[in-house]
Amino acid sequence: MAADRRTTGAEPRGWLSLLEQPSFRYGSAVLCVAAALGIKLILQKFNVGYPLSSSFLAAIAISFWYGGTGPGLLSVILSFAAFGYFVLPHEVAYRMVLPDGSTKPVYLTPSLRSHLPYFIYFAVVALLMSWFSSSRRRAERLLSQARSELELKVEERTAELRQVNEELRAEITERKRAEEALRASEQVARGQVEALAQSLDVLATTPAPDQFLGQMLSTIGRLLNAQSVILWLLDEANDSLVVRAAAEGANFAATDPEHPYIKNPSSWKEDKVLQETVFTGAPVVCEDVEHDPRISNGIRDHFRSKGTKKYMTIPTLVGGHVKGFIGIRHGVRPLYQPEEIELAQALAHQAMLAIQLNLFAEQSQQAAVLEERNRMARDMHDTLAQGFTGVIIQLEAAEDAASCGQQIEADKHLHRARELARRSLSEARRSVHALRPDALERDNFWDALKGIIKNTTAGTALHTTFELRGKLPELPRIWQENLLHIGQEALTNTLKYADAKKFRARLTCNGKGVRLQLRDDGAGFDRQDRNDGLGLTGMRERVEQMNGELEITSERGKGTNIVVALPLNQESSQTKETSLRTS
Repeated sequence: MAADRRTTGAEPRGWLSLLEQPSFRYGSAVLCVAAALGIKLILQKFNVGYPLSSSFLAAIAISFWYGGTGPGLLSVILSFAAFGYFVLPHEVAYRMVLPDGSTKPVYLTPSLRSHLPYFIYFAVVALLMSWFSSSRRRAERLLSQARSELELKVEERTAELRQVNEELRAEITERKRAEEALRASEQVARGQVEALAQSLDVLATTPAPDQFLGQMLSTIGRLLNAQSVILWLLDEANDSLVVRAAAEGANFAATDPEHPYIKNPSSWKEDKVLQETVFTGAPVVCEDVEHDPRISNGIRDHFRSKGTKKYMTIPTLVGGHVKGFIGIRHGVRPLYQPEEIELAQALAHQAMLAIQLNLFAEQSQQAAVLEERNRMARDMHDTLAQGFTGVIIQLEAAEDAASCGQQIEADKHLHRARELARRSLSEARRSVHALRPDALERDNFWDALKGIIKNTTAGTALHTTFELRGKLPELPRIWQENLLHIGQEALTNTLKYADAKKFRARLTCNGKGVRLQLRDDGAGFDRQDRNDGLGLTGMRERVEQMNGELEITSERGKGTNIVVALPLNQESSQTKETSLRTS
């Protein structure tokens, strides 16, 4: 359509299209000449003086003006013919005066030569009219073509602007989607840190495992906006289910006596969702309770009465075997995201860990169990909470980079955050079986500590330095674990509270012993005002376990300095041998 308009110009409309027809233009030329001849003959009949070429010139002008060159030339030819045939033979030459004094007209046939000046004038005027008419029509065509091309360019430009506008909108939408995904990832990571830190604090300070389980389930429900969260355990003796703990909102003991699994503990075997969970040991989600064929009729009716639209089941594992599952119910909500399932898995592992600790308490002396629990809590605090602190640092750096338009740097931070989160989740799973840092399986504690510090602070404003003086001796395994966790705790405190610019780790080894110094230039603290929480308490207990000395110095605005001094003597060698025999 655009191409047609470019070549033909604007299309005439209505009666204007009639004027453009060739038959009408040539017919108009003939009619104009005929009208001019009629006027000339009528005036001549009544003996009215009239210029020779006036009426014909008017006919020629009209033909050229409205008809164009072809009809104009036709009118010239017809005017010459009509003038020569109808007008010249009847021209009045003069009036004769009779003897009686009267006059009488005498008609003569004048010669063509006598009218030559008129014919020349006639021809010149006709040519001028032809030139003027052709120029006018050519100008009109050029103007129409220019107008059409201008309209076409305007339309094309409008289309380009519309396309650019759509591309900008798509880019803005994509950027908003990326920002929302970044915020969602950061929110999930923060939720993981919050849940893990809270559960670890409860685990370390709460003597009753049931209270820990209730707190854990309540945390899952709050983070996932669930209707209820129930922990079911399998009774292998009779192949039935037993409610171990439940939470609905802030109520830790909310159990529904009308639940089908409570009324009939063996009815779970009719539900294919639970069978899949137990047999595969993997989470199973149901996005449509009303139409999912895997759900038994009893569970569907019960969920319908509670307004439940979808739910998920998270298996609880011990030694790779399914010991139960956590059921999480929801009303109307979006599809389950992998991050949510991963968070529920991590918390399910901790819930099962609490159950195992309860079994330990029943089988061992209370003092020994409490000591073991505290050690496990310290290890989990040092390994997991500190690891997820690194995730928070990287996500905040990614958010800052994204807000400044540095998408490449933001992607790097997100990649580091994913790696740290993946390692921390691996540590959470591993801690159910054996609470030993995975990093020490590959390196000694010094190399492992350097790797953890570098990965945690990469891309942040905190500048880290490392210094090793002397040759690192072969230390007992428990010493390496304790020194690694002390270094992690010091780094975590620096990142969370100190607002420091520099962090230095120095390890000095000689024949007398090992000295680890950890220092930052941050805000510092007053030991008298600071609450000596799990971090500093854990450091002190670890150093005492190694028969070493711990020195912590700090002042407001002058940073913090932590020194751990361990003697290398016969007792440490005995500790090493004992550690090797028991590991």
